[in-house]
Amino acid sequence: MSIYKTASNASAVPFTSALAIDTTNLIDPNLVHILYGMSKDFSSNGLRSGVLLSQHNAPLLSSLKSIALFSWPVSTTENYWTTLLNDRPFLNYYFTENSTRLAASYARMTSWFTAHGIKWVEGSNAGFFLWADFRGVLGADIGVVDEEEEEMVEAVAVNEMPAQGQVYKTSKRAKERDEWFFGKLMEAKVFIATGDAFFAEEHGWYRVTFSVPESILKVVYLRPLDSPVQP
Repeated sequence: MSIYKTASNASAVPFTSALAIDTTNLIDPNLVHILYGMSKDFSSNGLRSGVLLSQHNAPLLSSLKSIALFSWPVSTTENYWTTLLNDRPFLNYYFTENSTRLAASYARMTSWFTAHGIKWVEGSNAGFFLWADFRGVLGADIGVVDEEEEEMVEAVAVNEMPAQGQVYKTSKRAKERDEWFFGKLMEAKVFIATGDAFFAEEHGWYRVTFSVPESILKVVYLRPLDSPVQP
């Protein structure tokens, strides 16, 4: 539902629910499940509630019901969500407006990146994040492995475990500068997720959330991030 058109992907395919697809000769319908939540799809980050739809797999639903008792949402959340889902005029407005605002925020964020020489992975047309390369800000050697100081590091993110034996190459200097830059961002009260949290293959990459009001983005633009001093 969080799909929008951008300059780099003007022909973005609109949202189509998996429930609207004829699965005949495509996949066993027992294997088709839909997951969505209030947090991302309805811009309600404080309501940590989600839904699983499985139209053909009764055993799966039965097994999940056995543990659902321990994670029921509160009644206020249920009432809010039920009211929202039954308000068709609002939903029609929301989906259109959400797409329009995401496209505008994407354009503002990428224009700022371009003006500051920050590259990002282009072509996105869904979601709320940009995969951005800050090595141009941090220095050319960020992410480049120096053979003399090369080390193998387990790709362990916070509260996550990597696949067995998963490692990536890094250098101590690149890692230290990445950590230093993140610290400077936090000092400026700007939080963007580091590449380490997503098993980035090179240091210097960050996941930037752009789906925030323009007034907040303008505050971020003014923060002193243009020319970090070498640590």
